[in-house]
Amino acid sequence: MLYELCAYQLRIFVRAPRTLIAAAGTPLALIVLLAAISDHAREPGYHWRLVASMITLGVASTCYTTLAASLVASRDTGVLKRLRATPLPLWQHVGGRVAATVVVAVVQSVLVGVLGFALYSARPAAWAWLIAGLLLGAIAVGLIGVAVAQLVPRGDAAATLLSTTLLPVVLLSGVFFPVGELPAWAAALAEASPLTHLNRLLGAAPATLTESWTAVAVLVAWSAAALAFALWRFRVDPLPPRTSRRDRTAPA
Repeated sequence: MLYELCAYQLRIFVRAPRTLIAAAGTPLALIVLLAAISDHAREPGYHWRLVASMITLGVASTCYTTLAASLVASRDTGVLKRLRATPLPLWQHVGGRVAATVVVAVVQSVLVGVLGFALYSARPAAWAWLIAGLLLGAIAVGLIGVAVAQLVPRGDAAATLLSTTLLPVVLLSGVFFPVGELPAWAAALAEASPLTHLNRLLGAAPATLTESWTAVAVLVAWSAAALAFALWRFRVDPLPPRTSRRDRTAPA
């Protein structure tokens, strides 16, 4: 059943490709732009670090912003409420969405990696950590998106709230510059970010075996915490429309 739901969500993605094109196109364009203007382009390993960072950015955009916004939109239009009245368990529907989003994020990441190899011969040093990090990171970020969607009041506020919360996390997570260059307080916050550990597993920064396993543990912990919060606060009913004070005090 989960496979069928995942395939159904993938067909929806394919039929509305604008968001996917934008999510995949941004990291691809940034790779070419940053590689052209960076002063570190001649440093060994620079291009793979750049590719890994752009994969992290793409995963964050697809698995957090796109997934959360789609859940909020489904709640506002009553889709989730109608699904609750069907024999299909709601958790399977959400699980299918998360699985489809992870598949899309992996495909986008492969495209980014292929571009990096084609243009700059960029390749990872450890394929096992790359694959583990990509899968665990996409699942963790996707579940965080599901959890945060429960806090977004309405669909018209989703884009602003999700972008506002994602941007500082991206800036603190070593996507555009190394975490080691951050002030001490910012570096401490960065170590709590799942994107930092995703970036580390992808190979954007040299990591010891201990750091790699720590990154895996952090991503699993974020996944468990986000899933628990989403199950606790999951909402299927849209918020009632706002009423003015005049409407509330008007005589019947």
